[in-house]
Amino acid sequence: MSSPGRDRRVNIPNRREKETSSPTSWKAPAYGRPQPAPKQEPRQPRAPRQPRQPRKDGGRARQQRPRAPQGLPKDHPLRSSAWARVVEHDLGESVLVVVTEHDGTLGRVATVEGAEFQAVGERVYIGDDRSKRTVVERLLGVAKLERLSPAAQEQLPLAMAELVKANAAHFLKGFYNVAGPINRKTHAFQLLNGVGPKKAEEMVEARRANGGFASFETLDDACGLDGAGALAHRFSEEILDRNLQPRLVEMLLPVKA
Repeated sequence: MSSPGRDRRVNIPNRREKETSSPTSWKAPAYGRPQPAPKQEPRQPRAPRQPRQPRKDGGRARQQRPRAPQGLPKDHPLRSSAWARVVEHDLGESVLVVVTEHDGTLGRVATVEGAEFQAVGERVYIGDDRSKRTVVERLLGVAKLERLSPAAQEQLPLAMAELVKANAAHFLKGFYNVAGPINRKTHAFQLLNGVGPKKAEEMVEARRANGGFASFETLDDACGLDGAGALAHRFSEEILDRNLQPRLVEMLLPVKA
């Protein structure tokens, strides 16, 4: 036991000693001998660059590959027809929407630089003989039906009407003067817009009375009908709707001389 008079000394660390004696400030002692730093080998001097040899191709960076010849394949629908009718002319894009005279294919063609405006129904050459191409520069491809403008859809019957009028003898002989019943209830005339069963009977009687229709004027006067316009309207419906049957456009085109 300690005597009551024993001097007790308690070491109270000051603030600085408290901070330096924090457990977190303790550092682990180093073990073993310190390893010497690895010696760095001296870098080898780079070899001097060799001067570039001049190119044999005249200094061009890359040799250009020969381009494939531009144009549509020979079996493309647009190349089956030498002539087409204008449906729409986009002056801003210098592009024509046309319908071929051979089979009624809708296509897009690029016009030559500075080409004049082409009216609806105008006849343009799209064949392979470039000496005859005064309006068309190149064929772009088939026009997609879902991308046709409303104007092109409305003007298609007008373009087809010009084709029908220009070949009146062909369409009178191939349709109006020979058309008969499709079945027991429907006559071929009823495929035309605005022609019902009664109107179809009247047209048959007018054809019999006139001994056939010699011209569209005779047809129109006898039947009270725009014969060229009605047939062109039916063609346009079939071109815009591939599921529409029967297809007069396939029966009556191409025009036979």
